[in-house]
Amino acid sequence: MARTWVRRTVRGSARRSRRYLQAARALPLHRVIAMQKKQVFADRLLTQMPSLRALKCFVTAARYESFTQAAEVLCVTQAAISRQIKELEDSLEVALFERTGRHIALTDAGRILYNASYLSIMNIAEAAQAVRRTDKHALTLCVSHTFSALWLSFRLPSFRKRFPDIRLHVMVTEHFMELDDLMEPDIIITKNPPREPEYETEPLFHDVVYPVCSQSFCERHFQGRYVKPLDLLSHATLNLSLLGRAQICEHVDWSVWRNWFQEGDGPDKLVENERLESNDYRLLVSQAEAGEGTLLGWHHLVHRQVEQGILVRPVQNALEFHDRHHYLITHKNAKLRPEYLQFRAWLGEEVGAMMREWRGVEAETTK
Repeated sequence: MARTWVRRTVRGSARRSRRYLQAARALPLHRVIAMQKKQVFADRLLTQMPSLRALKCFVTAARYESFTQAAEVLCVTQAAISRQIKELEDSLEVALFERTGRHIALTDAGRILYNASYLSIMNIAEAAQAVRRTDKHALTLCVSHTFSALWLSFRLPSFRKRFPDIRLHVMVTEHFMELDDLMEPDIIITKNPPREPEYETEPLFHDVVYPVCSQSFCERHFQGRYVKPLDLLSHATLNLSLLGRAQICEHVDWSVWRNWFQEGDGPDKLVENERLESNDYRLLVSQAEAGEGTLLGWHHLVHRQVEQGILVRPVQNALEFHDRHHYLITHKNAKLRPEYLQFRAWLGEEVGAMMREWRGVEAETTK
């Protein structure tokens, strides 16, 4: 009677495994009871286990010793990271970090959890990545915030209309060199390519930079007279800050423009009291559109506004850097997939049209 009851209990708790039941029927009673206890123990561990999302936030914050950096890497807000870790600490009833101002460090308990969680999460991430790559219609693209907003966003509708079966996941970050191992995009577009051996790099297009401003600003300050390159510096300018240039590995600013054209016929410094500076290039573009000053415009980011007349070029001079590029970085596992080849062809067409337009404008200017 006891043996029958145990077998029925095992059959109920392990209904999903026919092999388990077949083995239980052939085993002695004490072995069946031991198997049942292990199954119940495993079920209890699973129900008590913290959420994978919370563990992922914890592991990333521990790696970088920063909630802010973890938020950047995982493409979420800092508040979301803090909330997940607070819930994790509450569920475990133990502090995982020592907090001193903005600095955080693992406690002894946090270190124990990190050592176990990191390896487990990496195994899960690698398995998920292998499974994800079997999805023949999925692509993960990683770009900067500025590139996403000013280049990619208005082109995406045509791509999706042309390739409706491709599921595109766009991941936006400024920290290309610090992408977490949990994220492994198929494609990256950036000026500063990562060095990981699993990625292949090729130049996509070179840098072209020229001043732009609104039509109203141009009419107020430059209309009806011959404007030389350095004359722009006598009026309000919009400037990408040192932090902003560092974030995108960019060296060009108004001082570079001044030095390039300096011939003793213009001011030696910028108009300090009429400058707006920001590390957010998207903000500077919007301020240029609003008539707040002249901005150094990268062709790939402002050419659409120039075409539409939202921005104008007060002078036709430009800086062209054939040795500085945006790069297309491709994961080796993605190179032969049909959806990648389709995306690559579409991207080549868009970039080709953009640069042909620039060559046409430049040829017209030099006539």
